Amino acid sequence: MTKKHILVGLLFLFLLMPVYAVSLKNFDISINISSPEKATIIELWDVEVSSEKDLSNFKNSILKNSSNLEELRKINPDLNPHIFIEESNIRNFAISFDDFAKKIRLEYTITDKCLINFLDYQDQIIWELNDHLFNQFIITGVFNIPTGSQISIALYDPLLIGDVVPTANITGRTILWGGSSSNEIRLLAIEKKPPKPTFVFSNLFSKDYLNKSYFTVLFILLIIVLILLVFKNKVSSGIKKFVTKHSVIKPRKQINDIVDFDFVSKKK
Repeated sequence: MTKKHILVGLLFLFLLMPVYAVSLKNFDISINISSPEKATIIELWDVEVSSEKDLSNFKNSILKNSSNLEELRKINPDLNPHIFIEESNIRNFAISFDDFAKKIRLEYTITDKCLINFLDYQDQIIWELNDHLFNQFIITGVFNIPTGSQISIALYDPLLIGDVVPTANITGRTILWGGSSSNEIRLLAIEKKPPKPTFVFSNLFSKDYLNKSYFTVLFILLIIVLILLVFKNKVSSGIKKFVTKHSVIKPRKQINDIVDFDFVSKKK
């Protein structure tokens, strides 16, 4: 096969490729992770259009199919959530168009496993970002964010950011990747476990402890009172037997040996 035939074949394939009157480029994606299995994503895309008529048709098509992902992909393949693992786990999808800024806004929630329990120590948990969320940005094994685009990830409290690859700008609990390529995606987050409570004797007399234990003590006292009422006769009989058994009545002679009654009479 000559080069001429190859060029003709490539031209034929190019002509078969769909041509979109409106194209999307330069994205700004924000990922707000609120739990290991939940995140809210907002995607902003710049819109490039050749004419106002094409723009008007584009907007009308979006409004008409705003809740139908299959139809939106037919309008433009980029009109599609980009951060997810299973499409069935996408929730509350919404799309809108900013006429002034000429930007498309995609907003949705995912219930995928966003963070994986990487290591679990006695005093802390190490979470790892699930890199499968970014499958649509991996080309031939390389994670790529074009120049002029960015992805930010915000972690929930109390997570602390640990190791990050590729290099990112870090502010508090938020990282920002922009215009970079990497063979690896890694984000490790640290969660400190609360210290185990220790018993302090002085806490027994604290207001909080007394308030919490008030009903417990009242309940115990009530049980004791009920037991005494039910077994009143047996308890009374037992007390009498105990007193009688352990009491000693001394005769008059022994008392006289102990007390000198003549001396007492003289004193009177």
